[in-house]
Amino acid sequence: MLANISGVKPSHQERRTACWYLLNHLLTYTSAARVNDWKLYHADSGAPRVKNNNKPSQLNVSMAHSADWLAVGVASEAAIGVDIEYLKPRDNMLAIADFLDWKVPIRDKRDFYTKWTLWEACAKCIEGSVLMTKNPGFEKLCDVDTPDQVGISGRWCELNGMLDEKLVYTIVLHCQNSTVLTYRILDPGKIEPW
Repeated sequence: MLANISGVKPSHQERRTACWYLLNHLLTYTSAARVNDWKLYHADSGAPRVKNNNKPSQLNVSMAHSADWLAVGVASEAAIGVDIEYLKPRDNMLAIADFLDWKVPIRDKRDFYTKWTLWEACAKCIEGSVLMTKNPGFEKLCDVDTPDQVGISGRWCELNGMLDEKLVYTIVLHCQNSTVLTYRILDPGKIEPW
């Protein structure tokens, strides 16, 4: 789920709080639980987790924010990582790719951010650091870099895209079993059951 909080200049902490609010809304909307039944906590790795009525949930969650955009995701039977990045000027794109030992070329700023969101979403799936130099999901999926294209490699699945000319997002699932990835893109501002 993606949300825009434009017109507001929230602090980093306020963005994190807004992500939790959005995630709580998504969890409540997709389950029989009430809003106050969900609690956020963090694993030792720092990864977000949720409890339902003070019992750890089997659901996996991921959150991200950039500029005035928020992204959250929920998955069962799969690890999930979401990332969203506003395309801003960067002088160190090639240095970052080199430091992280990316084996793929960087064509331009959009290409860098498409790969960076994939890198970060894959790291979230395995509860790794964005500074790790081995990222198995990225290595399997980095050749899919066309917006709104689904990539599948083994148990790794991804969807990346652009919301406008300056915002890139990626959703990654690391599934427990072989799977078929099904997705649907809704009109902005529209929430409806599948």
